[in-house]
Amino acid sequence: MHELISFTRGVPPTEAFPTAALAEALAASVTRDPAVVLQYGQQQGYPPLRALLAERHGVRADEILVGNGSLQLQDLVASVLVRPGDTVLTEQPSYDRAIATFRRRGARVIGIPLGDDGLDLTRFAAEVARQTPAFVYLVPDFQNPAGITTSAAHRRAIVALAEQHGFWVIEDVPYRSLRYRGTAEPQLRELGDSRVITMTSFSKLLSPGLRVGYMIAPAALITRVTREGENQYLSPVLPTQAAVAELLRQGLLDDTIAALLTLYRPRWQAMLQALDQTLPGVPHSTPDGGFFVSLTLPPDANSADLVGRARAAGLLLTDGRAFFAEPLADTTPAGERFVRLPFCAVTPEQIAEGVRRLATLL
Repeated sequence: MHELISFTRGVPPTEAFPTAALAEALAASVTRDPAVVLQYGQQQGYPPLRALLAERHGVRADEILVGNGSLQLQDLVASVLVRPGDTVLTEQPSYDRAIATFRRRGARVIGIPLGDDGLDLTRFAAEVARQTPAFVYLVPDFQNPAGITTSAAHRRAIVALAEQHGFWVIEDVPYRSLRYRGTAEPQLRELGDSRVITMTSFSKLLSPGLRVGYMIAPAALITRVTREGENQYLSPVLPTQAAVAELLRQGLLDDTIAALLTLYRPRWQAMLQALDQTLPGVPHSTPDGGFFVSLTLPPDANSADLVGRARAAGLLLTDGRAFFAEPLADTTPAGERFVRLPFCAVTPEQIAEGVRRLATLL
C-alpha cells in the first residue's frame, strides 16, 4: 500500500516547533506573574506582550489587540464592520476559512482575479467604484492558497483606493517572515495606515496550538473590536500570550525564524523542482517564501473527481473550489482545476513522490 502523502493543510511539522524553548517560556511566564497570567485578563491582551509588539512594529500599545489566532480576529473585525448584505472583496482564489467566516457574518464575498503581482487592479477599481465594500481581505505575502506576492505598485494602488473610497483593507501576513529568497515588499500599513488593518499570528512561527495572533489598527477600531470580543469570550488566553512575550523578551523569535528558514527552504526548492521536472507543461506559481505553491490545470487535463482519485493513489488534496468566492460577472472561476500544494510539512522525498502521483492522474 502507498505511503499516504498529504498536500492538504498548511501546517508546520512537529520538528518545526521550538519545544524546549516553549516549555521554559511557559513555566517562566506562569511562575513569574501568576496573579496576572492565571487570572481573568485584559480583553485587549497580555499587557507586556502588547508593549513588546508595539515596540517591534513602531506603534502604540492601544493600536494592538492580541487574540486567539488571526482567524478569531478576522471574525471579530467582520462582526464589527459587516452588516448583512454588505460586500467583502477578496483575492480570487483566497483563504477558504476567511471566505467562510465573512459569509457567516452576512457578507456577500466577491473575488477579484489574482495575477502574478496581485489582484487585478482594473477590475478592483471598477468594483469599489460600483459599490464600496466593508473591507477587502488580502494575503499579500506568499498568498494562501496561490503563493503570489502583491507587488509594491499594487500595494500603493490598493491603499490609495481605500483612502479615496473609505473602505478598510485587511492585510493578513502570517507567512511574511518565511522568505527564502529576495527582499520584502513594504507592508500596506507602511504605505498608509489610516484604513489598513494588519493581522498575523505565531501559528506558523512558534506553534498553532498556542493560539496567539494579533492585529494592528487605528486605536478607535481596536476599541470597537475589543468591545465586541468582550461580548463573545470572557478572557484572553494569558498563559500562552505570556509565553510568547517571554520568547520575545529573550530574543528567541528571530532565532526560531532562522531555524524555520533552514528547515523549509529545501522543501520549497524540492516542490519547485518536482513541478518543473514532472509537470513541465503546467504553469505554477513560483513563490519566494511561505507554505504554498499552486497550479491551475489546463482545460484538457483530467480534473474530474481529482480529490477522490488522488486519495485512491495515496495522495491527499484539498478541493480547489473551496478557495473561490463569488466571481465577478465577467469572470469564470476555475476552482475545479486549481490545486494548492503545501510543502512545509512534507519531506523533499515525499514532495517528489507526491508530485509524481499527481502527474499520473492528469
